[in-house]
Amino acid sequence: MTETSTVRLSYIVNHDVIRAALQNFSARTGIALGADAADGYQIPPGLPQSDFCLLLQNFGRCELGRKTPGPLADEPQLLFDGGPIGHVVIPIRVDGTPIGRLISGPFAVRPPEFPVIYELARSLPVHPDNLMKAAAEVPVVAQSVIMDAAHLVHTLVKHVVSSNYRHQSELTVLRSFDSIMTNLSYEVLSDMILNLGRRLLNGEASLLVLVASQGDPQEAYSGPEPDGVGDLKKLLAEMSDFVLQSRRPLSVPDAASSPWTQHLLGRKDVQGSVTVTPLLQQDQLRGTLAIYSPVPTQDPESDLHLLSMLAAQAVNSLLMLERLVTSEEQALTDSLTGLYNYRFFQEHLQRELSRASRSKAPLSLIVLDLDNFKVINDAFGHPVGDRVIQHLAECIERHTRKANVLVRYGGDEFCIIVPEGDLETARNVAERVLTEIRNSPYADERYGVPPQYLTVSAGVTQYRPEEDNAFSFFKRADENLLIAKRTGKDRVVAQ
Repeated sequence: MTETSTVRLSYIVNHDVIRAALQNFSARTGIALGADAADGYQIPPGLPQSDFCLLLQNFGRCELGRKTPGPLADEPQLLFDGGPIGHVVIPIRVDGTPIGRLISGPFAVRPPEFPVIYELARSLPVHPDNLMKAAAEVPVVAQSVIMDAAHLVHTLVKHVVSSNYRHQSELTVLRSFDSIMTNLSYEVLSDMILNLGRRLLNGEASLLVLVASQGDPQEAYSGPEPDGVGDLKKLLAEMSDFVLQSRRPLSVPDAASSPWTQHLLGRKDVQGSVTVTPLLQQDQLRGTLAIYSPVPTQDPESDLHLLSMLAAQAVNSLLMLERLVTSEEQALTDSLTGLYNYRFFQEHLQRELSRASRSKAPLSLIVLDLDNFKVINDAFGHPVGDRVIQHLAECIERHTRKANVLVRYGGDEFCIIVPEGDLETARNVAERVLTEIRNSPYADERYGVPPQYLTVSAGVTQYRPEEDNAFSFFKRADENLLIAKRTGKDRVVAQ
C-alpha cells in the first residue's frame, strides 16, 4: 500500500459528496461509517469503539479491529463478528484495484438472545454476563435498512471515483501546496502556480498576474517565447486584462472558432484553448491565472473547476506568504524606529563577513551612540527620550546610502554596516552623520521641550579577514566608540 493510495482514499472519503453520503447513512440507520485503507490504516477521525468490539478484538474476532482486512467484495456485504452482530463493509476501488473500505460501527440485525451470546462467550472465552451486557448496548437495525443505505453510499462512492482524473488533479494541487509551506517565497509560489496550471490543463503556456495595492501588476510567465505559434504571453495578457476588469472567469474551449480570438482579439493564428480565472480573496481581486493549451478542450467546465481550485489555493498561499513576510519583518525590525534590530544585525553581519571574505572586497562598520542621553531622559522623561531616538534615527538615515545597512543596536546605540567600503569611506559616512545631527536639534513645543542640541560619538573599523570574526570586528568598532566618548565625545575614532 503506497502513501499515494492512502492519501487518495483520504481525499475520496473527505469529498463533499461522500461526507454528505456518510451523514445520510448515519441519519437513516443510526450507525456511523469509518474508513480504513487496504493495509489497515484508519482514516481519521475513525469510529468510536464499543464495549462489544473491544471484547472481541482481544481474540481477533471483530472485523473493525483487523489490522489487515480480508479481500473486498465488489458490492457492500455484511460481516458478522458473532451471533446477529456485525458490520457492513463498502468497498472502495480505483481502476479495479481496492484501496480501502468504508466499515460501519457494530449493529445487530435482530435483538441478541442470551443462548447465542452464551455460546459465543464460551468459544472466546469471555464471561457470558459481560458479553451479554456489551451486546445489549449494540443498536438493532433491520438488515434491509442497513443494506439499502449501504448500496446508496456505494453508488455515490463509485460516482466520485469515476471522476478520478479530476480528483487526482485536485489532489496534486493540494499536495503540491502542502509541500512548499516550509520553504515559501514569491518566486517558488509563482513558479509552482504556473507549472501546476500547465500540468492540470495540459497547457503549453501560463501567465500569472498579481495586482498590487500600489504600482503596476506583476506578471510571471511560463511557456514559449514569440515564434511561429504567435505571442502566447501577449494573448494571455490580453485575455487576463478582460478578466481583471470583469472579475469573472473566461473559457475559450476552441480558439480557432471563437469570436474572442478570431475577431475581438484579432488572433486568427491561435489554435487550442484558453482558460482564465480571477484570483479572489473574498471581494478583493488579487490577480488572474491564465492557461493556454495547444488543443481544444473537451471539458471546459472541468478545466475551469480545476483552475479555480488552483487559484483558491494560490490566494491562500499568497496570504500565508504575506503574513510570513510581515511576521519576519516585525521580528527583524525595531518597533520604535522602524530600523532593523539587533537580531537582524547579527544575522546580516555574518552574511556580509562571508561575502567580504569570498570577494576580497572591503567591509567597514560604524557604531554610533548618542552623547548625554541620560540627561534628556532625566529632564523630560522617557516618552520624550523615545522621540529623540526616533529623531536621531531619521537624521542618520538621511545620510546613509541605500547600500549601507542601518540598525538600531539597542537603547541609544546604532550601527551602520558599510559593504564595499574601506576605513576612509566609513569615516566620511560617520562624519556626515555627526554633522547632520549637530545641525538638527530636537524640539517639541507641545511637550514643552526647547531645542536640544544633540551630538553623537562614533567608532569605525574595517574588517580584517585574516584575524577577524563577527565578535572581534564589532568589539574593535565598539572600543573605538569608547575612545571617542573618553576623549571628548562628538567625534569619530577610526582605526
